[in-house]
Formats: sequence, structure tokens, C-alpha cells
Amino acid sequence: MCSLLVIFTLGLTACFGNKDNSNSAQSSGTTNSKKVDSSNTYNNNKETQKTREKIKTSYTAIKNSSEIKFIKKEMDDNSTVSFNTSWKSNKSGSYNACIEGKGSEGLEEGTGKIIIKGSQKVYSFQIESNDKLSPKYLEWADDKNLLVVIGYTNGSVSKGGDLYILNIDTGDNEILIKMPSKKQQIISADKNGNTVNLKVNVYDDDVYNKCHVENWTINSFSTNSNNKMEVKNSNGKVVYTING
Repeated sequence: MCSLLVIFTLGLTACFGNKDNSNSAQSSGTTNSKKVDSSNTYNNNKETQKTREKIKTSYTAIKNSSEIKFIKKEMDDNSTVSFNTSWKSNKSGSYNACIEGKGSEGLEEGTGKIIIKGSQKVYSFQIESNDKLSPKYLEWADDKNLLVVIGYTNGSVSKGGDLYILNIDTGDNEILIKMPSKKQQIISADKNGNTVNLKVNVYDDDVYNKCHVENWTINSFSTNSNNKMEVKNSNGKVVYTING
């Protein structure tokens, strides 16, 4: 009888021992699995963060990615131009350009249009099917292309906008600089040789109460749509690359 009790006791001990080892192994496996999942999650989050940082700090654009379209119309001989900015002549003097409908400084609210006056004909260029955007400033890039600042028609905080280039022969346009933040708005663009000097209004707070103006430059400027151009801020830092 005593022998049977000993054998029975030893059997129970071995059984519980195997069960504990099995549970220990399962627990260890679960722990290892959790560690692997945690590591993968960390790596994925790290890669996602890198991607977000890259999107946040890399501002590169292709010139022909314009989102707007101009309608070109020939004006009647009896048409008059009023409430416009001052006329600007291209280098050869063959064309004059202004913005009509935005006042002498191009800052009045409302939708404006570009007027091109040649030796014989006068044309208007108006943004198609969009009453929220308007040209605000223009400058000749060469005899057939205009640098145009386009921004919102209304709003006291909309002092400028993005920079486009418009071909007055074809009416085609390309976007040069799509500002990465609404707090940064191009006010003007003046060409000097192969450099374009930009005035950029920068808001300093989230409620658009305080702002300052910075001087940016486009270096190695060209109307060739394949050329790489760098935009530098007032400190000489590259903040935007065109065709990079």
C-alpha cells in the first residue's frame, strides 16, 4: 500500500512539473512574440516619423504642376481699362501689362484680370471658373512670359500668394513656387538678370495679427521648364527648390 502511494505521488509531481514547464514555455513564447511586435511597431513608427519629417521639410515642385487655367480673350477696340495697376512694358517694348480690378496696388478685394496691350490688339487673361483666386502682382520674365503672384480675392490677411509664370502667346501657365505655409505669402517678384527678388510676407502668430517682410531670391532663374532653381531666404538658406 505504501509503495502504491509513493508511486502515485511521484506521478502527480511529474505531471505538474510538465504542466509548469509547458506554461513557462508558452509564457516565454508569448513574451518573445510581444517583444517582436513591439520592435516592429517602434520601427514602423520611426519610419513613419521620418516620412513625416521629410514631407514637412522638403519643398520641391515641378513648374508645370499648375492647378489653374487662364482664359485668353481679345478685347474690343472700344474697351477701356480701369481700376488697374500701373502698366509695365516688356524689355523690347512690344507689350504692356497690368492687372485690372484690383486697384493701383493690386491689393483691393475682388477678382482681377491681366490685361496685355500690344501694338494692334488688347487681350485679357482671367482665371477660369474660380472667383476665389486673383492675380495680385505681375512682372515681365522675358518678352513673352509674365511672373504673376496669385492669391485669394478676399480677406485682410491675404496680402500675397503663390508665384506663377504665364505665357501671353499660348495662355499656358506654370506654377513656380507653391508656398508651403499659409503664413508665408509672396507679395512681389522683380527680375534682375538671372535672379528674381521676392518680397515675402511672413505671419508670426497663428491669428495673423503680427507679420514681417523677408527678402527671398530665386537663383539661376530661367523660363526653361527643365532648369533647376533654388530659392533662398533672407539668411541665404535654401527654403525651396524648383525642378530639384
